[in-house]
Amino acid sequence: MARLTRALLLAGAAAFVTAQNATRSQAEGLHSLMVKAGKMYFGTAADVNSFNDTQYMAIMSNKNDFGMITTENSNKWDVTEPIQGDFNYTNADRVVAKAKQNGQMMRCHTLVWQKALPSWGNSTVSPCIATLLRPEFANLVPHES
Repeated sequence: MARLTRALLLAGAAAFVTAQNATRSQAEGLHSLMVKAGKMYFGTAADVNSFNDTQYMAIMSNKNDFGMITTENSNKWDVTEPIQGDFNYTNADRVVAKAKQNGQMMRCHTLVWQKALPSWGNSTVSPCIATLLRPEFANLVPHES
């Protein structure tokens, strides 16, 4: 009987500490504090290359600290259209799915950046760039909406 009582007391104490930490986390998370201060969100950038890092993911997935996720590179042109006309949103979709799973908002990042152009777009002369980007935006924006 003494063992059972002790086990129940320890379980109760552990549940109490867990509840206290959860309450503290909700009250003191960066995102929660920013929302309390009238801001829309506090977020972070994440991408699929970090998904195997369990320590990073535990921190990034805490929606009390990070209520919004921005993709680092998965929405950039060199990743979404590596071959002209061949669109691939696999990595971007994984980031979106992770944010949804965590109850976090999702925000897209820079779609075109001079350091993340597809090889086939790099050699294109400037006047043609708008023509090349139309299909990218016509595909990506509805996909991510």
